[in-house]
Amino acid sequence: MLRSASPADLPALRELFADANDAPYDLVRVAEEKCFGEGVSGVPEVRCIERNTRIVGASVTCGRFLRILAVARDARRQGLGAQLLADAEARGAVVVAAEAGNYFTPGIVDTDEASLAFFRKRGYLETRWTHNLDVGTEFAADAGVRRPSHDERERVLAFVEETFGRIWRFEAAKAFDREIPTIFIAEDANEITGFAVHDVNNRGLGFFGPTGVAPTLRGRGNGCRLLRASLADLHRLGHARAVIPWTDALDFYRKCSDARPAHRFVAFAKSQP
Repeated sequence: MLRSASPADLPALRELFADANDAPYDLVRVAEEKCFGEGVSGVPEVRCIERNTRIVGASVTCGRFLRILAVARDARRQGLGAQLLADAEARGAVVVAAEAGNYFTPGIVDTDEASLAFFRKRGYLETRWTHNLDVGTEFAADAGVRRPSHDERERVLAFVEETFGRIWRFEAAKAFDREIPTIFIAEDANEITGFAVHDVNNRGLGFFGPTGVAPTLRGRGNGCRLLRASLADLHRLGHARAVIPWTDALDFYRKCSDARPAHRFVAFAKSQP
């Protein structure tokens, strides 16, 4: 039976994800965020297939994005994934993963040959490749950047939106949901020149970003300082290693933190007839 899921189904969805996750990160730990956390496009929709009271497949869509598609290993090759995908497409989802604002991964990891073949067979085309990096967190926070207070929330978010757009504002706003905001800023003459946030997406998994420096003020080391401040704060939060997701700036991150590529992802979109 294909039906909509609610937060009451979260324990069963976690059980499914523990069995079905082929991505390199812990989907169970962020299941509530990925299933029921809002995206830039609004409230997601969770659909599941249930057999004999057991959830054996599920999809999560938000706007045009298919955020999650999972089928229990012992229920694969029975058409459930195709059924969930067709249902998602009927509601306008045409992009696989890569949902800016609330993503689990920026695409399908390139070692997951079965999933790559599944989407290619159904008319999806590769749109871009990107990397997630792995990095240690034992850094000292550099001078020249600081953590803003809750009272500065609107000032900081206004800078982020004006300089980088509403999607990054959406993500950066989550940093102020914490008692200690997980954000750092750089300033010049009392004007914000850059920012970095961490642990706002895939919370609890040690993810960094987004981050950015005003275009006219790049090349002064602020990007590196912001990165190292966030990594040091992730260490405070208990993460010995961090993930720098969805980036092609490999040289920058290697130079600033010795971060190295850990996984490569491909994003897919539905081809037009």
